[in-house]
Amino acid sequence: MQRFSHHAAAGGPASGDPDEGASVLTLGDIAQRFDLEVRGDRTLAIAGVCGITDNLPDHLSFVARAKHARAAQTSSIPAFIVRPGIDVDGKACLVHDNPEYAVALIGRLFERSQYTQLDAIHPSAVIDPSARLGDGVRIGPFVVIGQGVAIGARSVVHAGSVLMDRVALGEDCLIHPRVTIREDCLLGHRVIVQPGAVIGADGYGFVAHEGHHYKVPQLGNVVIADDVEIGANSTIDRGRFTATTIGRGTKIDNLVMVAHNVQVGEDCLLVAQTGISGSTRLGDRVTLAGQVGVTGHLNVCSDVTVLGKSVIAKHVLKPGTYAGIPIRPADQWRKTVAWLNAQAKGASDGDDD
Repeated sequence: MQRFSHHAAAGGPASGDPDEGASVLTLGDIAQRFDLEVRGDRTLAIAGVCGITDNLPDHLSFVARAKHARAAQTSSIPAFIVRPGIDVDGKACLVHDNPEYAVALIGRLFERSQYTQLDAIHPSAVIDPSARLGDGVRIGPFVVIGQGVAIGARSVVHAGSVLMDRVALGEDCLIHPRVTIREDCLLGHRVIVQPGAVIGADGYGFVAHEGHHYKVPQLGNVVIADDVEIGANSTIDRGRFTATTIGRGTKIDNLVMVAHNVQVGEDCLLVAQTGISGSTRLGDRVTLAGQVGVTGHLNVCSDVTVLGKSVIAKHVLKPGTYAGIPIRPADQWRKTVAWLNAQAKGASDGDDD
């Protein structure tokens, strides 16, 4: 019998029975799996990973900066991942150029199962006979799969999700519970969609006529490239005539809204409660921090970072860091805020006199 678990779906190593969580590994086991240098006791048992401030015995943490070595040394944590040239006296260490990246990889060894069922295809799922399911596909309870849907090998669709007609998922995708993917939307390989997200809802399109608003049909779709993650309760609207697109490697946080015909480049970060209005184009490696608002029909070039609660109201044509309402270069914004605060304080002090 096949078990339904996140490990198989995401391609991560399952280090133990999914009902029991990950097995305890030795430091040597971990080093061998990721080809890491070991300093200290290779037989040390590791039950999980943690941060320095979590201070968990039997766990593995990381030290990315030398200034944190003292806190690591005095903690109860027995082992750390460190950069070359950093030592934590009295502790076993693994060595990697980017300890935080290494702990992210190692952390997958200790993931617990998310949902377990005996059948790969739950008997309550409703799957149209025309749907094509690749090898190792797993479908949870009360999932609905429409006509002409194609799901790539080893992908998982969790409980209560709906894939409407002609949706295509690539290989190794993970669709969490209660996700809705509307008709004709295309997702690449290794796409993760967190609970409650909606992909391909109608864009907000209406035309006024004689004092009333009439719905404009939204005839396009959403195309999501490989290695994208979409956060819980985020929405990506379908294009009016063509596609709304999300580029390879982009990570979308919870409660993000991407409107119709938006084009998002590769390796972008869209943080919680960000909203992007229709037909805006983002280049590659754009970071929009929490609650950034973007008006429609704008171009934002590659390698731009916009700080939280800012508003992009015009084209951004130069890489850099921006902030404010409307945005300006972050250094200029900080000086402006400092000046305004000084003026306000001076006025307040004058009132006291």
